[in-house]
Amino acid sequence: MEILNWGHVTPEAAKSSENEFYFIYNHDLSSADKVNRTIRFILGRLLHYDHHLPPNPIHVIKIDARGQEIDDAACHLIERTLKSRYPRPDALSITIVKS
Repeated sequence: MEILNWGHVTPEAAKSSENEFYFIYNHDLSSADKVNRTIRFILGRLLHYDHHLPPNPIHVIKIDARGQEIDDAACHLIERTLKSRYPRPDALSITIVKS
């Protein structure tokens, strides 16, 4: 995947002592196409972050899906796909907040 130039990395929070960086996404997940777009976007962002953060960062990802009808299968797809496509899956923590 091509690394896009999105400029500076701005995590919502950081725990420097643990090399953890927190990112929150609030995307429309109302269709399979929108779920796939979110997966591609987050993966692109993760790869971009890795070029701007200290070496071997731990990414704590929160996806805010409150108020949306999203089933467990879509949540599992997001998590499974991100972890399978990101080169350091052990450095990902993914939570999807549904309520």
